[in-house]
Amino acid sequence: MEPVYSDGFSSIKDLSVSLPGVSDRLNRSMADTSRLCDYLPKRSLRRIDHFSRMALLSAGKAIKDSDPSLFSKDNTGIIIATGFGALQTTFSFLDSYIDKGDKFASPTHFSNSVHNAAAAHVSIGYGITGPNLTISQFDMSFLSALVTAGVWLETKKIEAVLLGTSDAFCDVLGYCINKFSSIKEGAGYSFGEGAAFFLLTRKEGKSKYGYFEDISIGNYKNAGLDIPQNTLLVLSPSAINTCNDEFMNYLKNNNKALYRNYLFSPTDCSMDVFFSTKLLKKVCYVKIGQDGEYGKVIIKPKEQREVA
Repeated sequence: MEPVYSDGFSSIKDLSVSLPGVSDRLNRSMADTSRLCDYLPKRSLRRIDHFSRMALLSAGKAIKDSDPSLFSKDNTGIIIATGFGALQTTFSFLDSYIDKGDKFASPTHFSNSVHNAAAAHVSIGYGITGPNLTISQFDMSFLSALVTAGVWLETKKIEAVLLGTSDAFCDVLGYCINKFSSIKEGAGYSFGEGAAFFLLTRKEGKSKYGYFEDISIGNYKNAGLDIPQNTLLVLSPSAINTCNDEFMNYLKNNNKALYRNYLFSPTDCSMDVFFSTKLLKKVCYVKIGQDGEYGKVIIKPKEQREVA
């Protein structure tokens, strides 16, 4: 795969020190989207839910952070990755359906509950008319979206991809994590919400945040997982805790050092990937799914770009 350059970035996220399912967990985990009015007219946001607001704010910040010459609205694609979608809005729609029947269920909640609502709002809000796609593959959502963005750029059908993630916390999710997951009290894990966006291009000279040398998806149980010896390994834990232990044993058996993040979210890796670009060294970032599937990204800072 040809290198993909990161030319603009932004993220919003909020973490809580509370354990999942604690009564005030929702209030503590809500990301602040009040600055969205700095990017879009307030009247245009009236019917947009929190899930899409996070995406809109992060996308607006990424666009502002990028070189204007890279951002042609009619030649830029949008890809948004999400593990769960707009959960709170989905439950609100179901509540309106149960309470009022199919004739009077909330159309606003319904239109915002579909997974691709955030991508549609970003396209409309910022006038981006290129191809538009939403990917939902739970833990692999962001990595799958990153692979897709690379393919889009490699075909040269578009000049840039605005690649983003968004996942929101809600009471039902907190309850399920606390009730059914294997995360135990005192384990140090936290579940948060947020959004992150990258503006990706093939234009090496304009890169602000280095480049992705290699992006791949596979299953380490079937074919192993090659981690280059000359890289720092950054590992994001799966949202399924039992898989983390299994993969850590795999790493120990193969004498691999690791840095471990303790935030649980299907798309937390988008934020970890940007963190990795700030380390100013070659990084191998790995995200693990529940059945051994993995996404791997080799990241190099701008100054380490090798000249052929």
